[in-house]
Amino acid sequence: MALTLYRKYRPQTFKEVIGQNHIKTTIQSELETGKIAHAYLFSGPRGLGKTTMARLLAKAVNCLKRKEGESEPCNSCESCQEVINSRSLDVIEIDAASHTGVDNVRENIINNSRFTPTSRKFKVFIIDEVHMLSISAFNALLKTLEEPPAHAIFILATTEIHKVPQTIISRCQHFEFRKVANQDIIQRLSQIVSREEKKIDQSVLENVAYYGQGCIRDAESLLGQILSLNDQKITAEQAELVLPRSRFDLALELVGYLIKSDSAQAIFLVNRLVEEGINLEKFTAELIEILRKIMLIKVSDQLGQFTGTFNQDLEKKVIDFSKTIALDFLLKVVEILVVRRQELKFADIPQLPLELAILEIIGDQAKLSSQEKPDKIDQAPKPPPAQSNQIETEVKKTRLNPIKKPASKSQLNLEQVTERWHEVLVSIKQYNQSLASTLKICQPSVVKADGTLEISLQHQFHQQRINDSKNRQILEKVLAEVFGVPLLVKTIVVKNLSARDNMVASKEKNEVNESLDNVLKTFGGQVID
Repeated sequence: MALTLYRKYRPQTFKEVIGQNHIKTTIQSELETGKIAHAYLFSGPRGLGKTTMARLLAKAVNCLKRKEGESEPCNSCESCQEVINSRSLDVIEIDAASHTGVDNVRENIINNSRFTPTSRKFKVFIIDEVHMLSISAFNALLKTLEEPPAHAIFILATTEIHKVPQTIISRCQHFEFRKVANQDIIQRLSQIVSREEKKIDQSVLENVAYYGQGCIRDAESLLGQILSLNDQKITAEQAELVLPRSRFDLALELVGYLIKSDSAQAIFLVNRLVEEGINLEKFTAELIEILRKIMLIKVSDQLGQFTGTFNQDLEKKVIDFSKTIALDFLLKVVEILVVRRQELKFADIPQLPLELAILEIIGDQAKLSSQEKPDKIDQAPKPPPAQSNQIETEVKKTRLNPIKKPASKSQLNLEQVTERWHEVLVSIKQYNQSLASTLKICQPSVVKADGTLEISLQHQFHQQRINDSKNRQILEKVLAEVFGVPLLVKTIVVKNLSARDNMVASKEKNEVNESLDNVLKTFGGQVID
């Protein structure tokens, strides 16, 4: 049976291990000086070489040809060959996930460690996924780690270091394995392709490294699947049969449309993706990822190292975008997409949440542009035609009746706010019709001396809508314009609000009654029940 690539090309010397230089340097120095620790703890994400490093250390300490001052195993002596072929009686590998109980620890580790090695200098115990041991098993192992036999070396490996008791960690030399840089993975993959006597496009290797996410084993597994296509020359199109299909190029295209405020082309692109069968949830995740990279690069070039690495063409486009996009706009786009991405899971129309996100983003961008003008109500964006006459009438009323601005915050009281609350709602309609509708079923309840206006409402989702940073900014801006003093908004949920008199509704009702009375007086009519 053919071996998988990561087993076939498992490093047999410390030199062959890519990355983890901080670990290799220390362990090789201990081997060269003969100062070997009795217990090691290797932690870090899966597939980074923890078991490989453990086997290299086990092989090196018992190598028959390794000379003083050297660290690399010879790989040719009888002892090295036993470890390579997994038949060494003095290197015991234990999967803690299958041996979690205290009885297994006593039998396989504690009792076994008391006996001297069969034929080598050291007896090495490699315990993989050590965090799976039970508490009683850890306690049993602790005594052995405190007073180990001189001939025993323990190497513990775990992907979840937080589950290992501190008493165990403190008795080991702890090494944290780190994800491998993409360039190192690409170089490693190129060497494997060459040894397999195959040819493969560089862009394919870059994509494999990207999907490996710093995990060398995952990258080698993906490469093995691609090489199984059995073509001497493997192209990017052929590799798509194996690699998860990513469309970072289209994600950047969509970013370009958002910058240009071209909603038609952006929505057309989204619908094209649906027709091509591309998963929009995955595409949105890629879009967020690429926007994050642009954002971090814009903050500092050095922050780019904390993001995924794309192929050279995409990297150049990302850098170009980072020079043209405003940081505030990036933040708003990412915030909207993160929220809308959650809706994609349950949408009856798959593309609708992303279409809404596009319109929201481009709408916000237009508002940001308009805010560069002087902040006046009569310069706000025009309302829809159906509402224009009503709003113009209300605005004229405001102009005919100049606002008497209070001298200070403390002079403004709840009665003043309530009397002019209708003006607040009319003004807010020009910015956000939905917000105005929400505020209609709320009511101002307290005006504090520090300039805080407390608004009561009945439902939490209304509170969340008003507390949205964008909506709160609009509301506080309008309040300042209507009352002449800055007011900070605070919302509270009142369950029995419906039982209380709604101030706004009462005001509207009074206005209607007053108008009706005027009509009756003019024409001499009367109300008939």
